[in-house]
Amino acid sequence: EPEFYWVNTVLGNLKSALRSNYYAIRAKYAQRYLAEFQYRFNRRFDLSALVSRLILVLLPTPPMPERLLKVGLA
Repeated sequence: EPEFYWVNTVLGNLKSALRSNYYAIRAKYAQRYLAEFQYRFNRRFDLSALVSRLILVLLPTPPMPERLLKVGLA
């Protein structure tokens, strides 16, 4: 059905991204995997601005110890 074309495209891209990018997928990190996929999918056509946007997002982000990341997922 034409109505489901984009649904099929998004799900296919998500499955391909998960299979190709991650060695092991954990359920507790599913929100992070989906957030990364959403970020990439929404910006897939504007490749010229990719590096500058990534730098702007990463620079103000402080380092976070793994113990705090685990607390945030609980």
